[in-house]
Amino acid sequence: MFRNIISVIIGLLVSLAEILYAIKWTKKWFVTIQFIPLKKLQNVFIYAPPEFFITLFFFYIIGALIGGGTTAFFVQNAKKAYALLTGFILFIIAFIHIFLYTLPLWFKIIILPIFFPFSYLGGEFIEFLQRKKWIN
Repeated sequence: MFRNIISVIIGLLVSLAEILYAIKWTKKWFVTIQFIPLKKLQNVFIYAPPEFFITLFFFYIIGALIGGGTTAFFVQNAKKAYALLTGFILFIIAFIHIFLYTLPLWFKIIILPIFFPFSYLGGEFIEFLQRKKWIN
């Protein structure tokens, strides 16, 4: 039981670290927001062009895949269920994120449904690799 809890926490930490690093990395690509410090994240989201949010959307997908896969890798049984639990917690965090920061409406709508299916796919991918004996 403790291994499963630790696995979910590790999956969340990996996923959140990837998402936060993606925001920092993607911010450097756009001149309009490049010099706004990350401590003023609200200003980054206000002045960011739409391309920033499209790029960030794909990094959210990758973060959910990696988080679900990491959780499934460390869990012994019910890999997809714990990957979905990771996706649910990421969904709750994104929901809180939507209320705390000013984001475009279209971005608010499209980021919420991505965490469940992509964390599930991460768990499914790890389960597939373990069935084929490619990883232990």
